[in-house]
Amino acid sequence: MNFKIYISALLISNCLACTNDNEDTQSKMSNLTPITFSGKITNITETKAILENSTIPDNAQIGIFAWGHNRNMANSDSTLRIDLNNSMYTKSAGNTLISTMEAHYPINADTVLNIYAYYPFQTGITDIHRISFNLNDQNDILTATPVINKGKESADQSVNLAFNHVLSAITLQIKKANDIKEDMILQSISLENYPATIQLDAVSGTTSAAVSTSNYTLTNNLNKAITTKTTTIVSNYLLHTITNPVFIVRLSNKDYRIESKKAFEAGKKQTYIFTIQANDISISATIKDWIDGGTTNEDIIY
Repeated sequence: MNFKIYISALLISNCLACTNDNEDTQSKMSNLTPITFSGKITNITETKAILENSTIPDNAQIGIFAWGHNRNMANSDSTLRIDLNNSMYTKSAGNTLISTMEAHYPINADTVLNIYAYYPFQTGITDIHRISFNLNDQNDILTATPVINKGKESADQSVNLAFNHVLSAITLQIKKANDIKEDMILQSISLENYPATIQLDAVSGTTSAAVSTSNYTLTNNLNKAITTKTTTIVSNYLLHTITNPVFIVRLSNKDYRIESKKAFEAGKKQTYIFTIQANDISISATIKDWIDGGTTNEDIIY
C-alpha cells in the first residue's frame, strides 16, 4: 500500500511540474508582439518593363531583413533575426504582406529593430549587402526606405514599406537626317564593357558590379530599315547605373561607337535618340525625374 501511495505522489508531482512549464511557455508567448507589414512603390510611371503603379503586385514576393539593438546603443548588435533573415513575404489582398514564418517584436521594451526590404525575393542569400541579379531577367529591382528603431509600442500599426527603383529605365530611338540618302539597316545595339550581373545592397539601396570586359547586348538580329522618322527600338530597358555609357550601334555591317556623357541614373526614365547624319557627333540631353522622363540626342556620323 505504501508503495502505491509513493508512486501516486510522484505522478502528482510530475503533473504539477508540467503545469508550471506550460504556464511559463504561455507567459512567454503572451509577451510576443507580432509584426505586420504593408508596402507601396513610390514614383511609378506606367511602362512596359517597369511596374505599372504604386501598389505592390498581387502575389509579389518581398525579401525582408531585420536586426535588433538597444534603443540607446545604435550599434549594440547587428546579428540578423532568425525570423527576419531574408524572410519571404507575399503580397495578399489589399496592401498587406504575409509570410509563412511569423515575426515578432523583441520582448524587451528597450530593444528595437532596423528593418530592410527588397524586391524581387531571391533565395539562398548569405550577404544582405550583395544580392545578385541578372539584368537579362529585366526585373524592376526595388529597395525599401529603411525602417529604423521600430519597437513594439507601435505594434498596432503596420510597418509601412516605401519602395524605390534602383535601376534606370532606358528607351532607345533612332532616325537618319535628311542628308542621308542611302538605305540604312540597323542590326544591333549593345553597351561596351557593361556587366550582365549586378549586386544589390539591401541596406544602402544601391547596386554595384564587377568590371566587365564584355559587351552587353540590348537588342540584335534586327535587320530594321532606318528612315527620317524616329523609330523606337527598345522601350524602358532596365539597366544598372553608370556614369559614361558607351553604345555600340551596328548599321549596315559597320559598328559605330558612341560615348554618351549622360549617365544612367537610378530611378529615372531616360530616352536616348540616335540620329545618323553627315556632321560631327553632338550630344545634348535633359533628364527629368522618373515620372516626367527625359531625352538625350546622339548623332551617328555616316
